[in-house]
Amino acid sequence: LAARLGVAVGTIDDWRMGMAAMPQDKFLELVDVLAGIDPSWKRTDPSAVPASDAKRILVVDDNADAAVTLAHLLELIGHHATAVMDSRQAVEVAREVRPQIAILDINMPHVNGLELARQFRQDAELKDCCLVALTAMDGLDYREMIRQAGFDAHIRKPADTALLRAIIAQFQDR
Repeated sequence: LAARLGVAVGTIDDWRMGMAAMPQDKFLELVDVLAGIDPSWKRTDPSAVPASDAKRILVVDDNADAAVTLAHLLELIGHHATAVMDSRQAVEVAREVRPQIAILDINMPHVNGLELARQFRQDAELKDCCLVALTAMDGLDYREMIRQAGFDAHIRKPADTALLRAIIAQFQDR
């Protein structure tokens, strides 16, 4: 993979661990590599998405690589995405960018995704934001906790591109 992207082997580990930011051009090359394995990663021309269908999406995940990668992917499919890696800053950033959709990791330090969802629902400016839980955890009890916290949808990590598109599409009227 490093050879295909034209970088040193250790660079990929640095990106993965959040020790260095992955340049957008390298991310696009990585998407092309992934599209050769899984066609759902095929790039979409953002200009082909009508402006009325593009959403402002906030991604909150303490894993920098996961947050930035998902934000880049959302931009590739035609949305406007902002990544936040420190959950303590999520509400403040959300008030600035006014997302229509917020994708929140659940297991984060400081403020977990369940508490963030409650904060969004109690905030007059953010209460109507569509909330999507993004987590590796699953099970009926876990899904019930997510529902009770105020989430509109749940997706398991790693996020499946087709499912992610379907979830965003269900909020097209907001």
